[in-house]
Amino acid sequence: MKLNRAIAGYVLAGIAMLLIFLYLRFPGAALKDYVTAVATARYPRSSFSVDAIRPSFPPGLALSDITVALRDRPEAILHAESLNVRPGGLSLLKGRYAIVMAAEGYGGKAGARIDFSRPFSFRGPLSLTGNIRDIRVEKCAWFREVLARQITGTLKGSIAFSGTAGVLKSGTGNVDFTLTNGTYTLLESFLGFEKIDFARVEGKATFRNGALKINQLTLNGDKLRCSLKGNILLADDIRESQIDLNGTIEIPVQGNRRMALTIGGTLGNPKLRFM
Repeated sequence: MKLNRAIAGYVLAGIAMLLIFLYLRFPGAALKDYVTAVATARYPRSSFSVDAIRPSFPPGLALSDITVALRDRPEAILHAESLNVRPGGLSLLKGRYAIVMAAEGYGGKAGARIDFSRPFSFRGPLSLTGNIRDIRVEKCAWFREVLARQITGTLKGSIAFSGTAGVLKSGTGNVDFTLTNGTYTLLESFLGFEKIDFARVEGKATFRNGALKINQLTLNGDKLRCSLKGNILLADDIRESQIDLNGTIEIPVQGNRRMALTIGGTLGNPKLRFM
């Protein structure tokens, strides 16, 4: 019994020493340069930087201070304080690849999982689930780029998507989100408002073949309430995505005045019409 315990102790000590050696000798600098080079080659209009890459537990990689920006703009479009990436262990036992990610940034957290259907391949059908919570949208330049104006508030939401690697536009999915306690700045005066303050914005949408169907988009505030439905045809430059929304708007501060509303144009330059 003592001999077996001694052997087990030596084995565990050896494994611990091996893990420590691998951690200390981990080629973080070389891997960081490789990841940066691959990202730059794949997306030449963008710049990508990461402060460090280290091994993590459960087995995976931990990246810190990740920044994505457009080459013609100095401000970061996306930034994460940390990003952990690891394989899905149970999927590997079934002969399938899976990637699990967790990130922190903009005061909140995000998580996602990608499962690939073909045995030991990153090609073919895949499914993705993800969620975000407590994201301060005013800290993220990407939202200003998409909407071409400032928006504030705290965002949470989820996404589910199924498609095929390489042809993601042909996939299907759905998105739910809630944005609370924020402000939407207007480019020009709207019914006497220079900005829209809201307590809550809720959205539910489905995605199919490059089009986003808005099943519900409601805004509630002390001075304004709005409900919209319709479609958004997504473009490669998301600001150029075509909008076709209609619904109603109600103004409590004007005696609950109610009007029909249609929104056309693009995400970057929407056109409003009242009836």
